[in-house]
Formats: sequence, C-alpha cells, structure tokens
Amino acid sequence: MTARHDTTWPIEPHTQAKHEILRRYLEAWFPILSTHHKKVAYIDGFCGPGRYENGEPGSPIIAIDVAKNHRKHLTGELVFLFFDERLDRIEQLNRELASYDIPPNFNVHAACGLFHEQLESRLESLEDRGGSPAPTFAFVDPFGFKGIPLSVISRLLRHRGCEVLITFMIDPVIRFLEHPKKEVVQHIVEAFGTDECIRIAETATDRSKALRVLYQTQLMKTAKFVRFFEMRDQRNRPLYYLFFASKNRVGHVKMKEAMWKVDPGGDFQFSDATDPRQMVLFEPSGETELTQILLERFRGRGIVTGKIVRLYVEDETPFLNKHKTKALKSLKEAGRITVEKLKTDGKSWTRDFPDTVRLTFID
Repeated sequence: MTARHDTTWPIEPHTQAKHEILRRYLEAWFPILSTHHKKVAYIDGFCGPGRYENGEPGSPIIAIDVAKNHRKHLTGELVFLFFDERLDRIEQLNRELASYDIPPNFNVHAACGLFHEQLESRLESLEDRGGSPAPTFAFVDPFGFKGIPLSVISRLLRHRGCEVLITFMIDPVIRFLEHPKKEVVQHIVEAFGTDECIRIAETATDRSKALRVLYQTQLMKTAKFVRFFEMRDQRNRPLYYLFFASKNRVGHVKMKEAMWKVDPGGDFQFSDATDPRQMVLFEPSGETELTQILLERFRGRGIVTGKIVRLYVEDETPFLNKHKTKALKSLKEAGRITVEKLKTDGKSWTRDFPDTVRLTFID
C-alpha cells in the first residue's frame, strides 16, 4: 500500500474488511465501556476525509454511526478525536460532520495535525495535572511507518481502559530499513521503540517474521494482551498486520469475535501468528487446529477444569469459546479426553463443557 496524495481515493476490499472489524468491535466496546464510565473516547489517528471516492464511509463516520445508532442508547459523554496531517482532508471531514445530527452527549473534534504530537500533547496535559484519560480506543491506520512512535502508543496503553488497533505496514518497513537517509530509518526505529529492528534487517533470514515478533514483544511491555492478524489477499499475499493491544481480557475476546465474524470467503483472508509456532487461518471452523493445540498444551497434566481450558483458549490462542466446545467434543468422540461432570446443588447441565467440568487429556 502506498501513500495517497488525493483528498479522497477509491476504497479497497481489504480496507472494507478492516472497517468491518472496527465496526463490529465498536458495537461491543461502546456499550461495555459507557455502562461503567461517564466518559469514553475514540481516537482516529489518520482519519482521512470521512468518505471514499464513491461515497463509502471512512472510519470517522463508521465510529459515529455505531455510537449514534446503537440499539443500546448511550447516555454518557462520548468524545471523538479525529486527526490527519492533511488540511484538505480535515476540511472535507468537517463538511461531512456538519451534515450530521450529532447527539448532545457527543463531543466531536477534527483537527489538522500529526497523530503522535496531538496524542502526546493531550496525555502530557492530563498527566501534568495528575489526571488520566478516559477509557480510550485508538484506531491507528497510517499508510506507512512514519508518525507512530511506540513511546506514544505505550504511554496511552499504560492508562487503564485504553486500547489500540494498529495497521502495521511491514513491507515499507523492510524496504526502508536500509535507506541511506538516517531520518527515514529513525522513523522505523521510533515505531519499534528500539534499534533492534536494524540488527534484524542485517541478520534475520525471515525479516517479516522477526520484525512482527519484535513489535509484538515491544507492545507486550505495556499491554497484557497483544494479538496480531495478517491481512492477505485472495492470492494469499500478505498486505499488512493488524495489531491489537489491551490490558483488558474482555476487549481481547471481543476483538477476536469481531475478526471471526468477518466473512473469510470474501476478497481477503486473515491469519494469526501471535504464537510464532502457529499460523491459524481464520476460516469458518477452527476446531481442527485447536484440537492439536489443546492436546499439546494439556496432555500429561492430569485433571484440568473446563475453566482452565477456556481461559487458555480465550487469552492465549486466536480461538473463541465456541471453538473450544467443538474441539473438546471432537476429542471426546475420538477417545482423547475423559470427561467428568460434577453436578452442584442438584442442578443439571445446561451446556457442554462448563467451567466446572473435569477433563483429562490422554497421551
């Protein structure tokens, strides 16, 4: 993907897929956070003009539409901050926003400026006063690697309730790591938060894998849950990586749900390689791969509860609880696990493999 020079441009299929992920996640994120907090914030760091060449909504319009039209009426204050370094795009976005009936509890602000400078300035102002930002979801969607220093992203992630979804353009990084201009390479070093990326460029045989693992490792220093998804086209060629980082396990699960709900039979594919040993394709059924993962994890460990298995699947794999249930059914039918259901208070089971079930994975 190359930088865009026009005010608007045609939307691409993989961008539509990414926006569908964003939409589905915000549908869960807005009501969860606004139920427990009087104020939440959505930040769009590279917001663009609001609509594409043929009228398709961009990420700012998607975010406002989700919040405005949500079936659960959102009554708290919702802050929307849109930044773009191009004044023409901000002007176009403001024209789009002017045509909207914005609810009174929405605080919408679109400004021309660099994402990292705008965010850092706001964080400094809050922190200097001993404050902290409201729970925030930041969508960081650049065309390249400039203007996304890890220091600023990590600074946001240190605060409670703050999460990021980042488009990480690995191909430009690889192409420019050995650029003769030091200022170009410095932007990459700032994106990783370490000059270790330069050593990788000099020594790694698989640069793409080594760099994405490095970026994950760096994000893990401030986020408890980091998952990245490889966006591919129909020819199975990598386009870029979507990195999600959060301290909240519910947010992590909701993001995975958003990924699995996006139709994998369209003009794109997803894979997950958060664990370098695994490359999981996001296809409608995930239990086949998960059965082997569960056997490797729990075989020979004696009795484990359903809760232990569920938390492992939700927190440490790309899969969801529904995949866990199907995988355990498959393993039971194959005689690879024994299942002991303990009734409590005389109540009967209402679902397969609840948290209290006792499982033994057989060698």
